[in-house]
Amino acid sequence: MSSQHWDEAREEERLREMERESEALDENSTNYYATLNVSRTASTEEIRNAYRHLSRLFHPDKQHDSQSRDLAQRQFHKISRAYEVLIDPRTRDAYDQLGEKGIKMSKALGFRVQSPKDLQNIFEQEARRFHLEQVERWAQSKSEISFGLATTPITSPTYRMLAERFPNQIRVPTSKVNVGRIYMNHSFSTELGKHLSAKITGHMSSHGNTSSKNVIGTLIYSPTLALKMKLSVPALPPHTFTLNMLRNLSTTRYVQATIKQHTLDFSTPPSVKTTFGKQFSDTVAGSLMISTGNQYNIGPLWSTSPLAASNSLSKEQSPVSLGRIAKREQGDVVLSIARHHGKKRFFTLMAGAKKNAPFVRGSYTRLIDKYFSVVGDFYLVGVGMMQTNSSKDSSRNHGINRNNVAPPPKALDLIETIVSIEFQSTISHLSKLSWKVSFGISSGVSVTLGFSRLEHSVEIPVLLTPLPEAVVTLCAVALPATAMLGFNYAFVKPRRRRIIQQRMNELKDEQRHQLYQQKRNALEAVRVMKDVVERNRKNALATGGLFIEKAHYGDLPFDITAENSNGLLAALDRAQNSRTALSEADEPRACDVTVALQALINDNQLVISEGGSKRFLPGFYDPAFGVPKMLFVRYRFKGKLHEVVVKDSQALAIPMR
Repeated sequence: MSSQHWDEAREEERLREMERESEALDENSTNYYATLNVSRTASTEEIRNAYRHLSRLFHPDKQHDSQSRDLAQRQFHKISRAYEVLIDPRTRDAYDQLGEKGIKMSKALGFRVQSPKDLQNIFEQEARRFHLEQVERWAQSKSEISFGLATTPITSPTYRMLAERFPNQIRVPTSKVNVGRIYMNHSFSTELGKHLSAKITGHMSSHGNTSSKNVIGTLIYSPTLALKMKLSVPALPPHTFTLNMLRNLSTTRYVQATIKQHTLDFSTPPSVKTTFGKQFSDTVAGSLMISTGNQYNIGPLWSTSPLAASNSLSKEQSPVSLGRIAKREQGDVVLSIARHHGKKRFFTLMAGAKKNAPFVRGSYTRLIDKYFSVVGDFYLVGVGMMQTNSSKDSSRNHGINRNNVAPPPKALDLIETIVSIEFQSTISHLSKLSWKVSFGISSGVSVTLGFSRLEHSVEIPVLLTPLPEAVVTLCAVALPATAMLGFNYAFVKPRRRRIIQQRMNELKDEQRHQLYQQKRNALEAVRVMKDVVERNRKNALATGGLFIEKAHYGDLPFDITAENSNGLLAALDRAQNSRTALSEADEPRACDVTVALQALINDNQLVISEGGSKRFLPGFYDPAFGVPKMLFVRYRFKGKLHEVVVKDSQALAIPMR
């Protein structure tokens, strides 16, 4: 198969189907419902009738020679085993829960198992114990590392020109590459009880001569799926206690509240943030977030707070209460709307006010394919936000002194505009690579290289220029985007193709013996019931009863979309062409199940339940491992010819009423 015609989504679905079939072919996995051709909801009487019908067909005493008796004995043993399991409510419940393993576990535990739920709990406990080491190593450990850099002397021609023209106003760093803000965060969690867990988080931040660090302990209580509460307590100043509660009001509505207390003596008011969310439709969701900040007072309460808006302390000063440092927080209001168009386009719009400055933010995500996406983001914010956040954040992250750069024109001071574009590539199911370019009027041009694996991520933000340079922006977008696209299609996609094909070959090799044994058992079953079935076929043809003229099961290239074409000549022509293609194939892709289906007819009716694969039926086997299979049946009833095609897991009931 050439790479240009390789359908990755189809091949991945085929691999998943092969893995499911591989589990079903395990020697301890048996579909007893399919063996008796009954549904999973079948009553005791239906199970008993199905057993009687098949036992008459495969009973060893009805065979005339020793070889046929031996073959019938093996088939009869399988039918009897299925009947013994399904007729007993206790073993049937265990089988429904965990398959053959459930039956063995139920017998081993004996009286300790009072219900299927008990059996499920015991099995889950064993599974958790077996995988505990891997889960604690990967799933419960999270880390973030950010290493900020500034390469302005190298990547900004305008900056160098201004530094040469105004040497007294703009200082050129002695180093070509400057280290900015370094940030590290690591956390791990563990279960303390059935509904209680704990998480410990340590983080540090360093920028120039200033640094901060802390260790935060969090208790998480989740008594139900609809309620989760978290309490976070830091070990070092500032002692900001945080209580978070998430409550799902329904499947489409939720409310989340976060309360922060910044001082131990409650001399400052807590900041309260509440979020209301609702899913309006399958494609549209929205939320409203309201935050009070911590600069308010309620009458005389907190009127003397050092954080009050009327306090004369400047914002750069940090009020101290009992040696604990508290930070000012202003009230916020944010309205968000999210919408997705199909599975490849997502859009989010946010509007509101933060730190007394209005803002609008939008994000659009486009999936190029399953493993490569492009995210566009724009951010418009008022002058207050620009002065207190955007400019400071940029210099803090990259280590650049904004005072050394000539200010932009006054007209641009009224608003800050930040536009970013991000390219995301999924290298494997566990690893992702990203490249983000941000362009701001007052924050300049920066890029961020990111890599993540499971819950661990590394980011390297780099300030290319503190000025809005179009050429630098174009190069930062075009060159890496071309490189990532080339990397995705030249390395990542071929690598995934090799991995998928290698896994398919491994599954085929692993199941080769099982498939051979399954085919051998099916042919033995056909041989045992062939004589009886031939007599029944002749009688049905003579009396106008249900007569199976031809039936195929497997990878059938039939071009029949309807389940019942009911004698269409075009469908017959396509069926003939399909059989010709099958006969000329390098390996059989379908098996003849005419005799097997005729044997399942009872009182001129053939009923096959839905849900399970038909390869477990008596006389069936899997001729096309890992490929979606169909069943084609051509039959006569009351002298009329009919045809029907159903998928592997679909129900079949003929004659059609």
